[in-house]
Amino acid sequence: MPQSPDRAPAIDPVPLPEIPSVRLATKSVRSKPATAPPGQPHAKPQLDPRSLPDSQPRLHYYSPASRPPKPLSSCRRERSEDAPRNAASTSVKLHNVVTLTASHSGMGLSTAAAMLARTLAGRDRRCALIDADFASGCMDLLLGVERESGLRFNQIVAPLGNVEGEALNDELIAWDGVRVLPYNPWIGLRPTWWEVQAVVRALSSANDVVVVDAGQGELVEAVPDLTSSMQIMGVELSVVGLARARTHRAKLSTWDCSSPHLIGFAPRGAPRGRGGVSMEEAEGYMLAEILGPIKPNTSLCGDVLEGLGIQAVPKNNRKAIERLADLVERTICDKQPTDIES
Repeated sequence: MPQSPDRAPAIDPVPLPEIPSVRLATKSVRSKPATAPPGQPHAKPQLDPRSLPDSQPRLHYYSPASRPPKPLSSCRRERSEDAPRNAASTSVKLHNVVTLTASHSGMGLSTAAAMLARTLAGRDRRCALIDADFASGCMDLLLGVERESGLRFNQIVAPLGNVEGEALNDELIAWDGVRVLPYNPWIGLRPTWWEVQAVVRALSSANDVVVVDAGQGELVEAVPDLTSSMQIMGVELSVVGLARARTHRAKLSTWDCSSPHLIGFAPRGAPRGRGGVSMEEAEGYMLAEILGPIKPNTSLCGDVLEGLGIQAVPKNNRKAIERLADLVERTICDKQPTDIES
């Protein structure tokens, strides 16, 4: 049929060759971690704890005007001027607080503090033992009462700087007539200085004697009640120990503490007849009387290592602990609170 001149002729479609689909291979480019210069340690990335999925906002029990100071990252806490306005007042000196410190750890100061508190409790004195060695702690493990119910220092919250004495005293662990407040470094945050002061002042009002194991004395400068308390300083009876003791005593003097009473500790692990300094030589070097000495006891050491705790005062240390308890009673038990001279 002849086609109309107005219409274009029909063209049969020509099949096009199949072209295989081309897939572009895109290479994922990853940013390389920043490398430290040669000789410099590689810095780990810092994570913001608020960005973690399981993090929960902390509740604050204070107003912005009485906001506590930010906790320090180190073991040392400095006295802050931002304490709560209604914190425990220090216008009255505490007369029944005994603070034990030493120049270094490991000589047996915590054991001596526990035996002193137990001896005073055996003399019908209401006694409390506070573990204020926040660098080491673990007084409950030393006494073998870690499974007993009772408050730990980490569980006490005093944002306003006040604690009720009798209520706190009833919640503490009871150990052979002594109320014990231990500290566990692996639980919770470290207490602030005004919380320590509130606890010391509260237990002072509820007991005859409060024995504070302050370790190497990081808190003594920051807490006024520890600065003005009776000071007992441990001295290791060795050449190195005596040199450290003189330095520690000078440090206490710069903190306006009273002159400490000294108690000697025989060095642990010293060979028989070597490594130790006699009491006479130590007193001549320190220019002060030294009680003791407190000697290592294998039976007591075995009980502590096995988790049995301090079951009794060893015979070889009973006389020294009794003399120390006599000194505490003569110094503080017959005194009354006195107002600070303005």
